[in-house]
Amino acid sequence: MDIYFALIGMVLILPVACCGIRNLEKRKNAILIISILCLFLLTALKAPSVGKDIAGYKRVYDSMKYQTWDNYDTTWMEWGYEFLMMAFTHIFKASFQTFMVCVYGFVYYSYYRFIKRYSQDYTTSVILYICFTFLTFDMSAVRTVIGVAICLYAIPYAEKPGIKNFLKFFLIVIIAAQIHKSAYIFVAAYFIIKIHFSVKSSVFYIGGSMALLLLKSQFYGFINTYLKSVQESRTSLGGNLLIYIMSVVLTIYVWIYYKKTHKSYSEMTEDDSRSSAMATDFSDSGLAMRMIYVGIVLQLFGAGTVLTRMAQYFQVFILILIPNNIMRLDQKSRMMVRMILYSLAIVYFIKFTLIPDPLDIVPYKLFWKV
Repeated sequence: MDIYFALIGMVLILPVACCGIRNLEKRKNAILIISILCLFLLTALKAPSVGKDIAGYKRVYDSMKYQTWDNYDTTWMEWGYEFLMMAFTHIFKASFQTFMVCVYGFVYYSYYRFIKRYSQDYTTSVILYICFTFLTFDMSAVRTVIGVAICLYAIPYAEKPGIKNFLKFFLIVIIAAQIHKSAYIFVAAYFIIKIHFSVKSSVFYIGGSMALLLLKSQFYGFINTYLKSVQESRTSLGGNLLIYIMSVVLTIYVWIYYKKTHKSYSEMTEDDSRSSAMATDFSDSGLAMRMIYVGIVLQLFGAGTVLTRMAQYFQVFILILIPNNIMRLDQKSRMMVRMILYSLAIVYFIKFTLIPDPLDIVPYKLFWKV
């Protein structure tokens, strides 16, 4: 467990270590780059024994060395992932460890771009990523994390108008789905990004959610026929789900508080750079809240099955929502909330990840020691 505590300590100490960089943007960027680099090294250098599914991925990868280009679709995995393995085994003659280094390099560059673009507090985003299931999940579910990383590249195109940007968004999502079918769900993100919460859009958000949950059996029948064999199970409220729900509730509270105590960001002029930045901050948080809302619905829909992986594509936005809400507080309150949040996140990580170890990330071993 020591290496995970060392990782958290490194991330927490970086803001102090980088305080000598006077330029704020350069200092923030340095903090984020070093934090992401630490995450990359942790995942890229781990042995195949670290991560519940990694040993299986290694067996399949090693078997691809003996397949031919005429007949390599021999596993249950998507053809895109099989093609990726064929390229690394036959063209680059790469070992499984080299393959993992390249995979996690791609994944963490995507996370870097995502956090840099949307988060107002890089350190908090990274701490949440480490402590709140994301790191643990990514250390095991290789195909899903590649799918999530690819889909994150599509988000900026959905924010832009025009059919060309829609087609770019759609193409990126389709590519992700060839790595893991769960990525098809991210097509819905285009409409979530475009449609803001309002009285009119409640038909889309509330009506669509109710239809999905009330007609759960019918949707499961469609999924079993065309996509994947899954068995419907009872819905339950787990600890993760409760945290997502609380994050949405707290966001609504922050917005109400801000509306009472500050000038409405909708009334701000573009000439005021500070006001413009605040408007962008609220817009990013609104996007994150809509995404998390859909993630909650999908987690309820897929509770107890592998379909909960669909929620991962939307729930990753909690890395944006919570830090951006904290940044709206005054400096004293901000420091206090961070201390409480970090303490609770670390306790959560220890109690629900490290001690029970559901995805076999403990003990951590470097690949050259196995």
